[in-house]
Amino acid sequence: MVSTPRPAPIGKPARPCLAVRPAVMRGLALGLGLGLATQARADFTVCNDSFDVLNLALARDSGAGFASQGWWTIAPSRCAVLLHGQIDSRYIYLHAIDVFGRPVLEGTAEFCIAEQGFSVPGAQDCWQRGHIAASFSEVDTGRASQWIVFLNEDGLLTGGTR
Repeated sequence: MVSTPRPAPIGKPARPCLAVRPAVMRGLALGLGLGLATQARADFTVCNDSFDVLNLALARDSGAGFASQGWWTIAPSRCAVLLHGQIDSRYIYLHAIDVFGRPVLEGTAEFCIAEQGFSVPGAQDCWQRGHIAASFSEVDTGRASQWIVFLNEDGLLTGGTR
């Protein structure tokens, strides 16, 4: 509720208008936010440069063996952070399908996926463990701490540090 300022009674100093206080707070928050925004972020981000909504799965070896996980849904002309913070693997593997389940990326590495959200340790014996074997495309981050991948309508990956 916004209150309209009333004139101060005679003989008393006027108090600052309540409408000014939120503006001051917004200015302080903006100033603090700008200071924080200058710090570098280290993430693995995928941008959808196609005309279709894409569903992505990711596989990597984070030091405890390979594991795959999914799904991230990325609208056209949008990006999603798949890994927050420092990238812990030189090679990240991506599997992308359109909303009809058709593969968008061609890859040579095979990992496990599932129809619903999943996190599957290991890469072998997908069918025997109740999962689906799928091809993933390799992304070499070159051990960069941050990486961005652009996926276009032809299923081509381009990427680099930002």
